[in-house]
Amino acid sequence: MSATLPSPPPAADLRALGIRAEEYRIVAPTDLWWRVHRTQGDCTLAWNAFRHYGPVLRFDPHPLPRGEHPDSGIWYGAASPLGALAEAFQSDRTIDRFRQLPYLTGLRFTREVHLLGVSTDSTGSWATRAGGNYGLSTGPHSITQSWARRIVEAFPDLDGLHYNSRFSGQGCVALFAAATDAMPARPVLSQPLTHPGLAFRIAGAARRLGYLLI
Repeated sequence: MSATLPSPPPAADLRALGIRAEEYRIVAPTDLWWRVHRTQGDCTLAWNAFRHYGPVLRFDPHPLPRGEHPDSGIWYGAASPLGALAEAFQSDRTIDRFRQLPYLTGLRFTREVHLLGVSTDSTGSWATRAGGNYGLSTGPHSITQSWARRIVEAFPDLDGLHYNSRFSGQGCVALFAAATDAMPARPVLSQPLTHPGLAFRIAGAARRLGYLLI
């Protein structure tokens, strides 16, 4: 699989390539984004906190070796509750509403967020133009993390990436440290997955994804 998504070019080459206007995905402050986050147990983070430990997940820009990197941060969100549930419970394909007391939180950013579009519905083709491809959303983490590191090095003011969830196919965002000031202090909605008002929606997501539901 690693042969299908090449390693990124040097940051200097990406910087020279630049990002065209149509290759950005602009997220408006009126757009609603979703995140499932654990609230109990080890290594929990607030819904609006950036993770500085890494690299672990797809677009973590943290340098190697894995560890705490105060100057590198990442925050993942999804365009729908379905996408957030798909991403949060991908490891064992089981939506466990009880372990570590997970919450579903909806939020709006406090300003426009400027993202590099690498999803299949992007209006531009930056990934291909940069020597890669749309496998950025599905390729091995070791390769996609290398791309994230190079992108942050080349474009330190870039807020993040807009990509496709590997599991729901829907839009997701990976925000870098430059977007820290876009995070709100209060969410639009935040409820535990055990909340009766979420039961129908979560059951529907489990059926659609083929995930087990506990």
